[in-house]
Amino acid sequence: MADNAPAAAAPTAETNNDATVTTELVERLHFFFSNANLRQDKWMRNELKENGCITLEQLLKFQTIKSISTDKQLLAKAAAELKDEITYDEEKEELRRVVPFDWDTMGDGSHLSLCCKNVPLTEEEKSDGEKAFYGTKQEYGVTRDELKALFEPYGKVGIVKLRFGRREGQAYPLGMAIIEFENEEGMKKASDELLPKEGEDTAKVLEIKGNKLTFEKVKPMKCFQNKSSKRSRDDKKDKQEEDDKEDEVEFEPVKVEMQKGCVIALTGLSDETCDRESIREAVSDILKVSKDIKTSGLYVDYTRGATSGNLRLTESKPEEMKELVEKLNDGTVLIANAKVGSAKMLEGEEEVAYWKGFEEFLNNRKRADMEEKRQKKKQKRSPHKGGRGGRRRQ
Repeated sequence: MADNAPAAAAPTAETNNDATVTTELVERLHFFFSNANLRQDKWMRNELKENGCITLEQLLKFQTIKSISTDKQLLAKAAAELKDEITYDEEKEELRRVVPFDWDTMGDGSHLSLCCKNVPLTEEEKSDGEKAFYGTKQEYGVTRDELKALFEPYGKVGIVKLRFGRREGQAYPLGMAIIEFENEEGMKKASDELLPKEGEDTAKVLEIKGNKLTFEKVKPMKCFQNKSSKRSRDDKKDKQEEDDKEDEVEFEPVKVEMQKGCVIALTGLSDETCDRESIREAVSDILKVSKDIKTSGLYVDYTRGATSGNLRLTESKPEEMKELVEKLNDGTVLIANAKVGSAKMLEGEEEVAYWKGFEEFLNNRKRADMEEKRQKKKQKRSPHKGGRGGRRRQ
């Protein structure tokens, strides 16, 4: 090399960081477009089926993508590195799978999956008033990433699914996880070591956090069972199977964190003239909140025609709330030109009961919405079932 030849530029911290970020984005894109994810992600399946692609703009709205980077150029670079799995159109900024997803050829993933039992659980108990609201609650004592790392020596893991059951409308962990490998080689290696062979009662013992795990094969979904010949590729049947799979999604209850000192209970409201707008108009100035619903941080829990209701703030304002309660009770502040019967800040058991009821309300509404959507889907799938039939065409 000549003495005056320029020295090679040393890598900078910035370039090293970009390389690390790109590697993380490659891993996320690989997962999002994988068979394992598409089997459970109906939105992704529909986008790829209807539009043939996912755009960079759409991907940048994904929370796990945003948590890594919002740099579109780095995301495009990551997409270009997955050329065996994804085709990337630079001009249109669109990503497509090299091999389109298809239930017939990809299956339901059961042939690549092990059911893992005796997964560690933990118990967490709240204190004071929260104890009565939350009670003793079980959670998984391991993360999906920890389970994934345990099985990676057998082969690349496509997805880890922690399983939950339902009891009295509440979700609880079953101590069970589904480990789905990306290919049959990984599944075979894990099965050979972890599943008892014919005539044997034991196999290799695998432990995590002190728990000895047990394993069994995953049974195929009903629509994939007893299929000796290749399933039809008819579009209508394909859609039916996708919808059947979606119907099996378990209800995940809404969890509400109790915010202490944020609720005022009102009684003696006028059942003729009172409404949410008049309540908000009367109390906003004293509580020092905007009268704009979206930005105020004030929620009015009231149904027109009722004589009681609640004011709920997103954060406690003890001085302002105390002043408001006093002025409502002495008649200085009127609601819908009428004095209220009583106003008080909720505390203790009354406060716990309010938040518990609020959580129950949210879950009942969510269940009703899910059931309505499920019924609508059933009607679309079988528009003439259960009816008298449509009018004959002339």
